[in-house]
Amino acid sequence: MRGEATTGVRGSPAPRRRLDRAKREAEILDAAFYEFAAKGYAATRLEDVARRAGVAKGLPHFYFERKEDLFRAVLRRLIVPTWIDLVEASLTAEGSTRDLMRATLAMVYERLAANKKAREMMRLLIAEGPRFPELTELYHSEVGERAVSIWRRLVTRGISRGEFRAGPILNNPHVIYGPVLMAAIWQMLFGRRHGLDLDSWFESHLDLVLNGLERPKRGGRG
Repeated sequence: MRGEATTGVRGSPAPRRRLDRAKREAEILDAAFYEFAAKGYAATRLEDVARRAGVAKGLPHFYFERKEDLFRAVLRRLIVPTWIDLVEASLTAEGSTRDLMRATLAMVYERLAANKKAREMMRLLIAEGPRFPELTELYHSEVGERAVSIWRRLVTRGISRGEFRAGPILNNPHVIYGPVLMAAIWQMLFGRRHGLDLDSWFESHLDLVLNGLERPKRGGRG
């Protein structure tokens, strides 16, 4: 019995160490976000991230070899898992494409336009992108291309079910996404004094999209 007890005690720290490691990494990512947002990519140092996180000076280097790796991790954490993966998983849901379009746009507004951290990361990319094109390329591949694919798949779904009409939107599904980016940029620039009513903006956006996509109802003019 003593041997069994000893084995249990010896085996218990491993999950705790994994938990501590995950918690420490999350703290570093949180600190890195605020450093990047406050100072920009170029001026941010891993030592400053460590200081803000309250960890040893060299610990961020243990988790992230280069500053670019840290920035990439912050970007993925803020943008990609919060809505792209969720939306892609929802595309197989049953129901009308109208309802799916509404749910998809609502999720994007919640996770991007109404999310201050996501807006700050977008602002950082806009500011630093010309100097660090590899970072904007990362955003394009991980978010931009996947978002365009989602809108195209939604429109194609609606067309195949007879809900939407075929049109040039299939070649430029970015148009569907445009008002979300406009709302996010507006909030970044003017949010303190002239912020948008995002609920009203969302309903206007949805109305515009659906009225542009849906087939006219029979007898609708009569």
